[in-house]
Amino acid sequence: MPSDPLFDSQESLVDRKKILSYTRILNHLFEHGSNSIAKLAKEIHTSVPSVTAMLDELKQHEWVREKGASKTKSGRRPVNYGINGSKKVALVLDINLYETNFIFINLNNEIITKTSFEIDLEKETYLKEIIREVDQLLKINDQPWAIGISAPGLIETESGLNYTHQNLNKENKSLALVLEEKYKLHVFNINDTRASLLGEHHYGLARNKKNVLLVNLDWGVGLGILHNGQIVEGAAGFAGELGHVQVYPDGELCACGKIGCLETVASASTIVRKAKAGLKEGKATSLNQENKDLFLSDVIAAAINGDEFSIDIIYEVGRELGKGLAMAVHLFNPETIIIDGILKNAGDLIVSTVKQSINKYCLVPFKQNLDVIISPLGDDAKVYGTKSFVFKKMMEYYAN
Repeated sequence: MPSDPLFDSQESLVDRKKILSYTRILNHLFEHGSNSIAKLAKEIHTSVPSVTAMLDELKQHEWVREKGASKTKSGRRPVNYGINGSKKVALVLDINLYETNFIFINLNNEIITKTSFEIDLEKETYLKEIIREVDQLLKINDQPWAIGISAPGLIETESGLNYTHQNLNKENKSLALVLEEKYKLHVFNINDTRASLLGEHHYGLARNKKNVLLVNLDWGVGLGILHNGQIVEGAAGFAGELGHVQVYPDGELCACGKIGCLETVASASTIVRKAKAGLKEGKATSLNQENKDLFLSDVIAAAINGDEFSIDIIYEVGRELGKGLAMAVHLFNPETIIIDGILKNAGDLIVSTVKQSINKYCLVPFKQNLDVIISPLGDDAKVYGTKSFVFKKMMEYYAN
C-alpha cells in the first residue's frame, strides 16, 4: 500500500501520539477550512508551541499551506493555515444503475479527469468490465492516493458487501476488497445517498446544519439522515432505505420481493412505467408514441413543456413521495430536506408536489420552517462526499 513519509514512523509511543495529533489537525482543517495556530491549539487541546512545530512539519511535507491572515481590529494579524488541496488525488467510482463515472479529484474538489462508462449494473460481466476500465485509467494517470466507491444498494459497513447488487461482489468479497487486492491501494465503499449527504454536509446546503434529510430520487428511493450533526448509518450501515417502507399492503410487487414498497409508487422507474402504460392505453400526450424507447428525460422534458399527461405522472409520484417523507419528518424532525437524484431534473414540478404532500400529512409543528430544496451541487455532491469519505478513512488509517 502507498504510504506517506510523515506517517511512516510508528516505532514509539511518542511517534504514535504525534501522528495522532497530525491527523487531528488535518481532519479539523479539512472539515472547517483554514484556521490560526491559536484556534487550532484550542480545538485540539494542545499548546501553541506544539501546534506551531507540527504545522511546520506538515508544511514541509506539503500537507498544509498558509492561507492568508485573519482580519482583526488591532494588533498583528494571525496567519491562517489550510489543507494543501493538490497534495493528494483520489479516484472516485461513481456507480449508477446504467452508468459508472471514473473521476480523479484532488482535495480541493478540482476534477482532474472524468470518464463515463455506460453499462447496466445488473449485467453479469459488470465487475470484469469495471476492472478493465480501471486498468486502462491507471495506465494513463498517476497512481491515486486511494479509491472511493459510491454505489446504490445495501452496503454493509464492515464487509463492504452490496446486498442489493450482487454483481458488485465476487466470491463473497466486496468490490472494494477486490480492487484493493488487485491494485495494492486503499479502497473504501460508501452508499451513494450517504455520499451525497456527506458532500452536502461539507460543501453544500447541509453545511453548518445539524438535522437534515437528503432524499435520493433515482431508480429507487434512498434517504440520507443527518441527525444532531452526525450522519446516521445504523448497526450494519443500512439506515435510510425509505424506498422499502411499505405504503400499500395490497400494492405492486417491488424488485426487492416485498409488496407495496414506496419505490413502486415514487421513483424514476415508476414514472417510466406509468408513461409507457399510458401510451399503450392511447392517452393524449405530446410524447412520441411511435418511439419504442421511452426515457425518463423524455417524460420530464414533456412535463416542463406543459404536457398534461406527463405533469400528472410527476405529480402523482411527488404526492406519494411526500407521504413517505412525512413519516421521516415525524421521526427525525429535520430543518431541511434536500432533493437529489435523477428526478431533481424535474425541478419545481417535483418539489412543489412534495411540499404540498408534506404540508398535508405532517403535524403543524414539524413543518414550520421546514425547507424542501434542490441542491445546486447536483451530482457533484456525491463525488465530493465520496472524496471526503476517502480522506476520513485515510486519516483513520494513518492514526491507527
